[in-house]
Amino acid sequence: MGLTWVALAAVLFGVGSVAQAAAVRALDDGSRLPWTSLLRHRWFVAGTLAEGAGALCHVAALQSVSMAVAQCAVSASLAVTALTARAWFGTRLGVRGLVAVGVLSVSLVGLATVSGQSGTATDTVALEIGLAVAAAVIGLVGLGAAIGRRGTVLAVCSGLGFAACSTAVKLVDLSRPLAALTSVPALVAAATGLLGCLWWTLALRHTTVTTTTAVVVVAEVVPPSLLAPLLGDTVSAWFGVVAPAALALAATACVVLARGRRPAPAVVEEAPRVPVAA
Repeated sequence: MGLTWVALAAVLFGVGSVAQAAAVRALDDGSRLPWTSLLRHRWFVAGTLAEGAGALCHVAALQSVSMAVAQCAVSASLAVTALTARAWFGTRLGVRGLVAVGVLSVSLVGLATVSGQSGTATDTVALEIGLAVAAAVIGLVGLGAAIGRRGTVLAVCSGLGFAACSTAVKLVDLSRPLAALTSVPALVAAATGLLGCLWWTLALRHTTVTTTTAVVVVAEVVPPSLLAPLLGDTVSAWFGVVAPAALALAATACVVLARGRRPAPAVVEEAPRVPVAA
């Protein structure tokens, strides 16, 4: 059942991200983004609902499979995003882009294959402090990137926010639902999840949806997968060899995709000027 949740999450994440990108592209005039209109746009609402449903599927997967396998839902969503973007926007990646997407997907799936079984994570003060510090850093760096209009940095911050959210969810004790709502991991999960969504939306203004998704995927998948042993998951003896190689391949693929063209700003039609008689 865990793999079923993983597959559902991949589809929902991929389709939802393209729907959100469509809303951003429709409203962004190149100088500012009307947030009030964006939050009410039908495609943004639909995409957000799809992303939310995908997040619930992801949480369900985390209860039965290892962290690395659950994170494959995120990596698989890249292929869904690329296909959906091509059908929706007519976006073509070209040969290099397609190869980069393939290499990225294979490297992240390879990372998951060397993971073992899901274990029970132990919540410690050190982990809680680490997550809180990570949330603060993600917020501050993302704010600086938003001011400087650095799309790739925003995508990295978004991915790290989602990664911290997944890690925090793994630490939430669901056996006591009421106490879990006010626990440090639950609060960190909520904060980093919101930051991830915010930086994701802003990143879509400055890079293509496929490039943004690729960078977010790597930043979201790799850290929790590498931290799997600390979260109670068992790993294969090949983990120490495969993990660095997968990280290097994924980073290279992201560099190739990040060199893609910046999305063209929406064209704003101006009303013709009427000459005024002197």
